[in-house]
Amino acid sequence: MTFNTQVFSREAIMRVLITGASTFFTPPLIHGFGSRGVEVTAADSRWFSMGKAARHTVRRLRLPLLSRDPAGYLHGLLKEVTARSYDLVLPAFEESLLLAEYRHALEPYTRLFLPPFETMWQVHDKRSLYGLCQELHIPAPPSVVPRNGVGLEQQVAGLSFPVVLKLPTANNCVGRSYCDTLSELIEQFNAQCEHETRRGAAPPFIQQKINGDPIYTLMLCHAGRKLAEVIYRPLRTFPERGGTSAHRESIDHPQIAALTDRLATATGWSGFLGTDFIVDRVDGTPYLIDANPRPTPAIQLGHLAGIDWTGILVQLMEGRHCAPAMARPGVRTRSILLDLGWLLEGCGPQKNWLHKIGQRFAKFRQPDWKLDSRYEFLENGEWRCALALIAQAIAGALKSLITGRRLGQTMLDDVNYDAVSADRLRRRIAALAVPALVPALQRPVDPLRKIA
Repeated sequence: MTFNTQVFSREAIMRVLITGASTFFTPPLIHGFGSRGVEVTAADSRWFSMGKAARHTVRRLRLPLLSRDPAGYLHGLLKEVTARSYDLVLPAFEESLLLAEYRHALEPYTRLFLPPFETMWQVHDKRSLYGLCQELHIPAPPSVVPRNGVGLEQQVAGLSFPVVLKLPTANNCVGRSYCDTLSELIEQFNAQCEHETRRGAAPPFIQQKINGDPIYTLMLCHAGRKLAEVIYRPLRTFPERGGTSAHRESIDHPQIAALTDRLATATGWSGFLGTDFIVDRVDGTPYLIDANPRPTPAIQLGHLAGIDWTGILVQLMEGRHCAPAMARPGVRTRSILLDLGWLLEGCGPQKNWLHKIGQRFAKFRQPDWKLDSRYEFLENGEWRCALALIAQAIAGALKSLITGRRLGQTMLDDVNYDAVSADRLRRRIAALAVPALVPALQRPVDPLRKIA
């Protein structure tokens, strides 16, 4: 990774541009920078968002929708960093992939703490992540990557049912389904394969289901060196059958810490990286099942457990040495937005509806464990962030009702990276069909690693 290594004095005003500002874990980062006197610009595709509502945000930038118009997104970002000096552009969600691919256009004007795009894609795509795990001797569930449904029975002969059908680059459990029999797998695979092929996306792949408990991590690295990490177990997830943690508790897990260190070192990782493990209930083996090349909801948990994420980033910008930090165990927190999603998920039609809804509300109000933080925004006086959260939740719920898609999808529509749109942009740049961007973005692009 290359960037200007100038050391900044404390007297100089630092500026940071945070993209993906509509995510609910952006305000803690903005607060951390702002409390140090760093000027923060919040950027996303919304008029009003949680990051833009944060009291330490001094400038707000509205960008085109990342998944639909990556060219417009890049153009707007380039226009901003060329007109105004920024010491760092910090992506808070999947726009990190887009910025890494076109970093050569951004880095003459600012910093990016990101690995090369090819490395990011290798861990983002669950199929190539499985291959990387094999190379690094990191346990991963046995997986099969079919090109189509032809001969599927023979291809999965080495797997034991139940199995999990997954989309290679989806998040928040989108497209995931559990299959208990071969006939169910064939039916589900063919339906998903047809749908993804129609939109020009990669088909699903198949993974052995591990009977175990999830353990998640979030680390911040620089040039392959782990600078901070929080390891945690979900106490409650949304969706409930395995998903993003709504309630979480920090823990110690030396074996997983060693595996994430191996992954960071081997990839030369810079920036945030989240990983998802399943720990086998029989022999305790931690299997790596997913990786997210971006911040995650564990930002808040790590902060409460003693990790100063923004302090580390400021030290990196100033060219100073950073001592590694590990989160202390036993800290519990929740994300109110995901907790509301968990509550609503349990309100669907079912037997003994009134009784079960009452139980759900009771557990929402008073969980079975003590929380160190219940309301991540109000406890910091960020009432405008709370209003923005409510507005985004209502908009996402209405969109979910209208379209029939999951709430987790509609809430992240503005920050999700779409591989089909990104590939379309590459072809347009190669064909000189994006006049406003071609001079800045055109260069020989290394092809993505092919999946056998």
